Amino acid sequence: MDYKEYFLPYASEIDKFLARFFNQRIKEGNKFDPISGDVWRKLQGFVTGGKRIRGGLVRLGYECFKKASKEKILPISAAIEITHGAILIHDDIIDESPLRHGRPTVHKLYENYYQKCYQQGDASHYGESMAIIVGIVGYYGGISLLSQARFSGELKAKAIDEMARFMIETGYGETLDVDLAHRLKIEEKDVLTIHTLKTAQYTIVGPLKIGGILAGAREQQLKGFEDYGVPVGIAFQLQDDILGMFGSEEETGKPADDDIKEGKNTLLYTQTLKRGNSQQRKRLKSLWGRKNITSAEVKNAREIIRKTGSLEYSQELAKRLVEKGKKAVPEITKNKNLQEVFYSLADFVIEREK
Repeated sequence: MDYKEYFLPYASEIDKFLARFFNQRIKEGNKFDPISGDVWRKLQGFVTGGKRIRGGLVRLGYECFKKASKEKILPISAAIEITHGAILIHDDIIDESPLRHGRPTVHKLYENYYQKCYQQGDASHYGESMAIIVGIVGYYGGISLLSQARFSGELKAKAIDEMARFMIETGYGETLDVDLAHRLKIEEKDVLTIHTLKTAQYTIVGPLKIGGILAGAREQQLKGFEDYGVPVGIAFQLQDDILGMFGSEEETGKPADDDIKEGKNTLLYTQTLKRGNSQQRKRLKSLWGRKNITSAEVKNAREIIRKTGSLEYSQELAKRLVEKGKKAVPEITKNKNLQEVFYSLADFVIEREK
């Protein structure tokens, strides 16, 4: 069984659950004011769609130890998807991103709303303020689903503690990412630390662990999820950065110059500064973080990254990390079907084009 066979049917179940959840919450918010209900509507619009990998990983982590009851595990999967959406909403504010998957980000939606409805004031501040609120509501919406789940109080407390752990670590990764943009020297280890904290923990390790915890797994039994999830999660982000620089805008739904304009701390960038000659380093530094960069300059930056071997280096590292993660699969489960899900998911991480 490959990851698509496992995840896609379950993704539709998560979607149905989320639709019911958001409809209920929108009605609840509307009792106070339409703008309050709209907070949930914006979150719903942002969370809608996708492969539901994180939600599926909750189920996968659970089924490594016990056959999953859909009624019990589905709200947990939905909670992780809502939390993921909340994280991205705040990340888009920090990165000043106008688009996510080809659609306006939440802070841009609110900024546009302000410009249509109000005559004066700071539309940008309004948009960011409202999006921050949507993200906060999303965090607590996820926790609420966890706390109401049909598991023992002890297991729910452990699961909530795990969610708190990876959310805090995501925050650590975000602070490091923001700060590194202003440091004169950035090492490869710094970039990989960010990828571990911002991506691997909340994208793969955390969801798997929450599933395992709710199945009653002991701490030692959860170790395999770290051994698999950290390298595969880092590889996921390396591929994300490659697509952000060299991918098709139609496929990724993200402007092809977004990472350069943001001055994003990627391995592509740090390796080019390490491998390039003085002229190449100087040129890339002058382009990185430039808000008004032209398409010709973006093309030039790509050429420099390719010529220094930095693209190939990132691709090869991602492949090695995936292979490292795969080696942990036999310690996670002896179930051959579930092993295939883990293996095929790891391959997908570096083969995907969006």
